[in-house]
Amino acid sequence: MSRAFDFPGGIHPPQRKYRSNQVALMEAPLPSRVILPLQQHRGQPATPCVEAGQLVKTGSVIAKREGMISSNLHASISGTVTEVSDVQITIDSDGQDNGQRLPSLDWHSAEPGELLARLNESGIVGLGGAGFPIHIKARVVEQHAIHTLVINAAECEPYITVDDLTLRHYPSEVIEGAQIIAKLCGAQHIVIGIEDNKPDAIEALRRAIQVSQPIALELKVIPTRYPSGGERQLIKKLLDLNVASDGLPADVGVLCHNPGTLLATLHAVRDGQPLISRIVTLTGEAISQPGNCWVRLGTSVKELLAQAGLNPSALHQVIEGGPMMGSPLLTLDTPVTKLTNCLVAATFDELPPAPAESPCIRCGECESVCPVALLPQQLHWYTRAQDDAKLERYHLFDCIECGACSYVCPSHIPLVTDYREAKERLRLQRIETVKAEHAKHRFEFRQARLAREEAEKQARRDARKAQSRRTPTDAVTASSGQVDLRGLRIAHAAAKASVKKAEKTLARVAQEDPKQPLDDLEMQLATAQENLKAAEYQLAQAREQQPLDSASKESP
Repeated sequence: MSRAFDFPGGIHPPQRKYRSNQVALMEAPLPSRVILPLQQHRGQPATPCVEAGQLVKTGSVIAKREGMISSNLHASISGTVTEVSDVQITIDSDGQDNGQRLPSLDWHSAEPGELLARLNESGIVGLGGAGFPIHIKARVVEQHAIHTLVINAAECEPYITVDDLTLRHYPSEVIEGAQIIAKLCGAQHIVIGIEDNKPDAIEALRRAIQVSQPIALELKVIPTRYPSGGERQLIKKLLDLNVASDGLPADVGVLCHNPGTLLATLHAVRDGQPLISRIVTLTGEAISQPGNCWVRLGTSVKELLAQAGLNPSALHQVIEGGPMMGSPLLTLDTPVTKLTNCLVAATFDELPPAPAESPCIRCGECESVCPVALLPQQLHWYTRAQDDAKLERYHLFDCIECGACSYVCPSHIPLVTDYREAKERLRLQRIETVKAEHAKHRFEFRQARLAREEAEKQARRDARKAQSRRTPTDAVTASSGQVDLRGLRIAHAAAKASVKKAEKTLARVAQEDPKQPLDDLEMQLATAQENLKAAEYQLAQAREQQPLDSASKESP
């Protein structure tokens, strides 16, 4: 076992992975109908490009990315488009599954631009749960120097065994997908981080690594502990690097991807196969045939669980994701999406409701298990008091919402729920602050533009007077021109800084907080970019005008 560093806290909840990891990977039946939500990724929803009644093939683009952070959506079956709305697209199957694919690419010889275009076209997003578009994440090399690609195979959440089965069946393919990403981001080192509760996957990876690899590759087996699969926690565990609270892994030269994302990357590049299906863990004591299945996107959760032997009378709730960070489904009439990695059909005894909340007894258990070394008890008090200044001071946004504090709380206080609500309130305040800053920049730019225009008018008036009287007005004209140009330079610098700030904010929020809407942040970036273009144009116009002003001043 390779040497591992450590992060604070962590817990050891029951793993409950045995029910779904005992059988081989299966393929779910082809659905007769799929419902494909337009929002299956971080950022803005995709925009439909098909109409009701249109025939489509498996793999056809049915919705295109919209905005900076978005992703294409493809038909997961062949058939007829029966509904197109602002929310989703419905396709009825023709039973043929006739598909279309893009041409195969040899990633060894392909240019980076070709690979990025392929990832963009294929609609691949992070399949570990965050759903960040991979073509955006692959461009990180434009802003950061990346030295290490981490394959996050920890899969620390109870019940979920998607990555385990992926690595058992496709170890070489996952490694090849990692090499594609490493080529794009310039990483010279690939590290696989996996918990020691996956012996079959570990053995499969060891056999695959024995084959000669063009990039240095290392397998690190770490002890099982939740939440070792968090990006910051795993980077610390594997590389002893600390990612700043307001930063990204790229800031320390690291990029993280999970095995499913890398497998999808290889399929897109080598096979021309867009993202139309994914592996989903089906588990819980309310189904009789648990396991992992390849499932077409848009498949009904109700139909999928029925095929796995669902017992409706024993069912208490279905959780999408794991019990620590997942969400209970309000209805089973929900489709499988790119973000669906696990469905837990739990009985009442298996995952009973939380007991009633009691007052905090100040035991300190929450502090001892926090993987970010926060003070959950103080954060709890300040969230209830809505003391936003103290929440900022105690680093609320460093919380990764893993649920470890809530899990150990003897008073059953829903700490994570409180933190999420407080974060949402603070985010809205931050967005309003950023909007105000943009409004200020627009006002300053407008004032500078009006001042320049007035200076130009005054310069022309002075030039005409000087020509008629043949008297110099150089001092007035020069003063007007200098003040105007200086103001435009200040406005241009402010607009440029505003764009950089908006880009950094958007990237950080998009990667760190999968559940945060990005519409306002993308709008702010677009506004800042428009302001910068206008400032550049006005500054160029003013610089062109300077020689004309000088010439007029030199007239006899």
